[in-house]
Amino acid sequence: MIAARLSIASESAFGLLGLCGFLFAGRIMMNKMALDAGVQPFQLGVFANLGAGLFLLPWLAAFRQRIPTAPEHLALYGVLGIVSFAVPSVLSYFVVQKVVPAYTSIVYCLSPLLTMSFAAGLGIERMFMRRFLGIVIGFTGMVALVQQQILHIDMGQPLWVAVGLAIPVCAATGNIIRSAWWPKETSALAFSCGASLTSSVMVALLSPVFETPAGWRFDDPAILSWLVGLGAMSALSQVMNFRLQQIAGPVVFSQIGYWGTGFGVLLAAILFDDVLTGLSLAGLACIMAGGMLANRRPAV
Repeated sequence: MIAARLSIASESAFGLLGLCGFLFAGRIMMNKMALDAGVQPFQLGVFANLGAGLFLLPWLAAFRQRIPTAPEHLALYGVLGIVSFAVPSVLSYFVVQKVVPAYTSIVYCLSPLLTMSFAAGLGIERMFMRRFLGIVIGFTGMVALVQQQILHIDMGQPLWVAVGLAIPVCAATGNIIRSAWWPKETSALAFSCGASLTSSVMVALLSPVFETPAGWRFDDPAILSWLVGLGAMSALSQVMNFRLQQIAGPVVFSQIGYWGTGFGVLLAAILFDDVLTGLSLAGLACIMAGGMLANRRPAV
């Protein structure tokens, strides 16, 4: 009976991982098109998160749920806003200019390896061989997909290359914090709503240092449409992400970046006529195989 329940949970988590990866890729595509339309980077960060929180509030009311607002919960939202959104946003802003734009997406492939190490070291999740092999196989697939971008990394900026490594550290730390301090009896819907609103505030506080908020444009219908659309997409993505972490844990959750990159390659081939090479297909196969292995539980 216990094994059957674990199997059902594993299968549902695997399907949710695929969905979250697809939504991740969709958001990346929408972000790119929004930036091309004239939305500024920090403007995008503020209003995508704010829109997500506002879209989720009526959903919360419909299910008669509320965001936990005890002092420890507010502190948790603040820490997550800083670690998961504000700091990576600032680091990405500088690293993109100093190294290459693709580097920020490349370093995220280290997040599952770091999350796995942190989770095992802190005793949050027990490590076993199949999970380790799954993460490594997924990592191999990710490297196969981005190998062309890796060749173009500017190693003439070693300081900024090293600084960029703090981005996956932040992602892994956020994964661990969400699992270790998940508010008791709180749904993924309520937790993601609170985290989204707080993240918007954190990025907004930093934005004047890097952009001029007074210059943010809202009068252009295209820009306004992208902000609203990204808010809705972020709301759905955040709820699914938090639900995945709730049922599968931080290590499985951290593979979203792998799957998002894989779906991104497929979407680029469909939407922009990019060519799928044999190496790309092998990378996609490794990501799927790694996800299945990492998601399995040891026999009980």
